[in-house]
Amino acid sequence: MPAADSAGRSGLHRIGDTGTMVKRHKRVVLSLLGSAGLLITQLASAAAPPLPPPNRGTPSASDQTKIAAFVQYYAQQMSTAAHRRDMVRARRHLLAPLQSTTNPPSAEFIYDFGTQVANDFASLLSNKKTALNAAITIGSIADISMQAPLQTALTNPNPAVRYWGAKGMGNIFAPLMSIGPAYQQAVTAVQQALAVETDPLVAEEMSNVLLTQNPLPSGLANLISNAIAHSIAGYQDVVPGNLDISSGLAADLADAAQHGSTLTDSQKVKAMSTLSELMSDTAQYLSAGLLDRKQKLSAFSAINNAANAMNAITGTTNFSLTGLNAESAPAAILLAVNGITGAQGQPGAVQKLFPKIVIPHRISALQTR
Repeated sequence: MPAADSAGRSGLHRIGDTGTMVKRHKRVVLSLLGSAGLLITQLASAAAPPLPPPNRGTPSASDQTKIAAFVQYYAQQMSTAAHRRDMVRARRHLLAPLQSTTNPPSAEFIYDFGTQVANDFASLLSNKKTALNAAITIGSIADISMQAPLQTALTNPNPAVRYWGAKGMGNIFAPLMSIGPAYQQAVTAVQQALAVETDPLVAEEMSNVLLTQNPLPSGLANLISNAIAHSIAGYQDVVPGNLDISSGLAADLADAAQHGSTLTDSQKVKAMSTLSELMSDTAQYLSAGLLDRKQKLSAFSAINNAANAMNAITGTTNFSLTGLNAESAPAAILLAVNGITGAQGQPGAVQKLFPKIVIPHRISALQTR
């Protein structure tokens, strides 16, 4: 028995040693693979034409030629990439000189670099395969040289490209302010894009960008109100999956109204009706227990932000959800919302100010519950 026990323990030791060796081999292999990947990345970067020192100041004619060759190289790399990861790699290498903290580029270098990117990446924006990475590239360069391609991105069929177009516009509004006509053209481009935007996430980004301007662009509150209407268009038919976005848009509308973006009387009626629908539908789903955990977290925020927007539009506090918060009982929230929006034929606070607003219907999916 002792001998057998000893042999057994010996065998266990050998297995343990083997397992340790396997782990060590795995670490070595992973380390080698990582080194190989780094080497490949470095080689790919080294193959690019050399750039002049980015922090030297105004690029000379020779420097501009080198910048052009560098940008053209990575535009070609992105254009001919077989896989998305290759496009991402090309984008990162292209942008690396602009993101250095040890050798930060001069403003003049960034402008010349950006101008070349705007020229060479224009065709990539119109190519379905490369459009998104091209948009991320131009949206990441915070320079006025990006204005033209960013405005092009705002009208792309791909909502992700439009999103980056809007985000990039937000990055260049500040420097554009010193160039009056160009700044106004950029603001107008985002306004026009928001007016026809149907993707709620993109609309929210456009809204956020415009809200940073002072003074606010005219008609912004109405544009955001219309974006909320798009965002909640299907709430009567299906449990909303984008409550967080609708909530953000409602907060944006409150912000716009509080900071001087006015609505005509007819626009107020439309906005208040849209906000009532957002509140009522959300509260009904919440009370019926049909929201998942993520949706529940967004539900009270959406309802409360809609109430704040109503107060901002009317200049009152008639629509506040006093005493309620995200931890309140869903039935209590629904009762308070019904008092604001009206329910089951009984007018609420909204109808008292705007008699033309229709009392929200009970959601059809809940009729039999």
